Amino acid sequence: MPFEAPDFAAQLRVCVHGYEGEHERSIRHAPDLFEFYRALFADERLPRELRTMVNGVLAYFVVPDDMLPEETLGPYGLLDDLFVASHAYRVLRRELPREVIASAWRADGDIDEIMSFVHSDARKAVGRGARAVLRLAGLAGGEGV
Repeated sequence: MPFEAPDFAAQLRVCVHGYEGEHERSIRHAPDLFEFYRALFADERLPRELRTMVNGVLAYFVVPDDMLPEETLGPYGLLDDLFVASHAYRVLRRELPREVIASAWRADGDIDEIMSFVHSDARKAVGRGARAVLRLAGLAGGEGV
């Protein structure tokens, strides 16, 4: 019997579908950001030193017991995941050629604008826990928080 990997992005889409509430605009981008990092991870042009960061973002999305657990908080619990993703993007944007980023972004809208908004919005949600979230995700000591 062939192995069929779970489609986590589809699960995220179900989770955020119809969400209305605080940080709605950011939360609804969660599946797009996960897909972006999944595409980056599969891209052979991604340097090994950045692959670890991308892997950390993907892992943080799927870990069940993070700072804001989705099991308890529902879609609102994705805000720490979004903070990790948008924080890592700030590094990736400086280090990767624009065409690598563009080929991984398959959603509507300008990725720079979306990531900027999500970072600001999600940063407010995680508050003083920002450094701890980044450490838990394996993104160093949380520089530039």
